[in-house]
Parts: sequence; structure tokens; C-alpha cells
Amino acid sequence: MDPLSITASTLGITTFAISSIVQLHNFIDNLAEAKDVVQDIASNLEGVQRPLAALEDLIISDAAMYTAAKVDLEKTGVVEAVNNCGQACAKFTDNLKRWTKHSGGTQLSLRDRLSVGVWNREKFRTFRMQVQSCQTTVHFAVTSTQLIVQLRSEQTSETDRKKLKAQLQALEAKIQEHIDLTKKQQGDAQKRVQGLQEGLDDEEDGGAQRTLAIQEVEEQSRLFEADQVASAALFSQVRSKRTGHDISNIITSDDSRALVGLPESVVGKVNLRIRDVTTQRNSSAAVGVFDKDVDMNDFFKQ
Repeated sequence: MDPLSITASTLGITTFAISSIVQLHNFIDNLAEAKDVVQDIASNLEGVQRPLAALEDLIISDAAMYTAAKVDLEKTGVVEAVNNCGQACAKFTDNLKRWTKHSGGTQLSLRDRLSVGVWNREKFRTFRMQVQSCQTTVHFAVTSTQLIVQLRSEQTSETDRKKLKAQLQALEAKIQEHIDLTKKQQGDAQKRVQGLQEGLDDEEDGGAQRTLAIQEVEEQSRLFEADQVASAALFSQVRSKRTGHDISNIITSDDSRALVGLPESVVGKVNLRIRDVTTQRNSSAAVGVFDKDVDMNDFFKQ
């Protein structure tokens, strides 16, 4: 069969999301003032685009392996992260275009527009955090897929297999560090909510700006929580693939029966590799996934 590759569109990532991310990155690159103020956002947008492009370069020759890799990627939350990031990027690009369209002595600088007023500061913090979270999700998801596809390949040598497992273990550690960081950031966001709630009635506008800012910080807290959930799922996925089982060099005795594989209920939870199963005289072996309806007692009576 022809080699297969996983594209953003086959995962469900929209063209609108990708183009919005590219457009914002290009706009920042072509605007000196924006580069000075939001350079970290441009860097994170590059960090979204690069892994997605690298994913398309990952050639998978086996249909079953392709399906498994695609399903694993879909479970990471990468589709939702990129699509939501694309929508946020489109809105931010429109704002940047409006803010930088005219120049004049009375015009606020871009830095001022993003920092003057507590609501503006928190809105910008929310957007910056969403882009950074998307970049991290894409990086972890694509990196794990690249490693797992190589680990599943029968062409991978035992030496390379050990190296891949070590890389997956290092990736696990990075994901755990990220989870710990987002928990701390969520705690900091909750403290900011408490700080903003103090003195609401003392504001000249009756606390309207602070109320809107509180809503933004609460949204940040929700985003941190969603990030933790997605990262925890990815952590479990990477660990299960890394700690899979290798079964090899199985030789049955004469007149015997053997089951070599795993039950249907754990498919997708355990990474199992089976090779070199040999049956002797008048013996038989069932290799692979065992359907829950199979009568095991009847198999061994044969």
C-alpha cells in the first residue's frame, strides 16, 4: 500500500485555524512595534506550526499503525487546542490591525493598549496563555506520536527501541513538569481574583473594569484546568506505550494449546509486541487480540 501521513485536516483541524495562526505570525513579523511587544507570541505561534508540518512528514506504511497513531493524536486534545487558538488569533489580528492602522501624536502605543487598564492586561494575559498552552499541547502530542510510531515499527532495532523508550520517559518527565507548572499558575490566577475583588466599590467606574478583569482571570483558571486534564491524558498515553510488553520466541510443546496476546478490553491501553511464535507437532496457538465472546475453555479442550 502507499505510505500514509497524518495531516492537520485529517485530524479535524480547520483551515481557518491554520490560516489565522499563520496570518497573525506574519503580521507580527511585519510590524516592528508588535515584534517588540509580543515577540513571545510570535515564537509560540512558530512552535505550533513547526510540529504540525513535521507531522505531515511522518510517513507510516502500515494502515493499522496509521489508524492507531491518528486515534492517539485525537485523544490528546490537539485538535481542540489548535482550533480554539486559531479563533483567538483571528480576533487578536483584527485588533492589532485596528490599533496600528493610524498614527498620530495622540495615539496610544501598542504597548499601552495592551497594558493600560486592568481589564486590558488580563485580556492580553488570557490570549498569551492560550497560545502558549496550544504550543505546548501540539509539541507534546506530535513528539509522542513520532516516537510511538517508531517504537511500533517492526523495522526498529532493539538498540533503537531502548533509545526510543528512554526518550518517551524523558517526555513523560517534561509533561509532568508542565502539569505541575500549570497547577501553580492556576493557583496564582485564583489569588489574582481575590485581589481584584478587594475594593471593587472604590473604583470610579463602580468596579466595572475590575469585574471584567475578574471574568478574564476566571477564564484563565478554566484554561489552566483544561490544560492539566489534556496533559494528564497525554502523560498516561505516553507511559502506557513506553511500558508495553514484548513477547517473543514462544515455542509450544507437542499436543499443546497456547494463547499469546491480550484481551479485547485492554486494546489501546497496553502496547503489546508479539513475534516469533512457533507451534510444534499437533499443537496450536492463538495470537493477537482475544474477543470477549471466545470460549477459552473450549479452546483448551481441543
